[in-house]
Amino acid sequence: MSMITTYAAGALAGLVYGFLVGFIKYVCLWKSTIKSDKKITSGNLYARMGISWIANFAALLLVFLLRNLLPFSFAAVLLAAAVGLSLSGKMAPMGEIVSHVKEKDS
Repeated sequence: MSMITTYAAGALAGLVYGFLVGFIKYVCLWKSTIKSDKKITSGNLYARMGISWIANFAALLLVFLLRNLLPFSFAAVLLAAAVGLSLSGKMAPMGEIVSHVKEKDS
């Protein structure tokens, strides 16, 4: 494989991986919140955001740990996975999620 093909294939694999992890994270963390009529606490929201951050970190750590096994350029896969995770996070409807947070009783 030529160098450009290796980088392009690595970038494509990283994007697919990042979007897949981001989609799974959305389904597990946020979809049930949007579909339900129940309000969540701000603490619950922050806990889910923390879990989301840990999932992103774990996904990128997995790419790092498997760097010697990847048939592609490690840098391209890692960078594209980070972009895929970031873009999939931006596609989540955070406005709807935040609207489900219940206000504190004064």
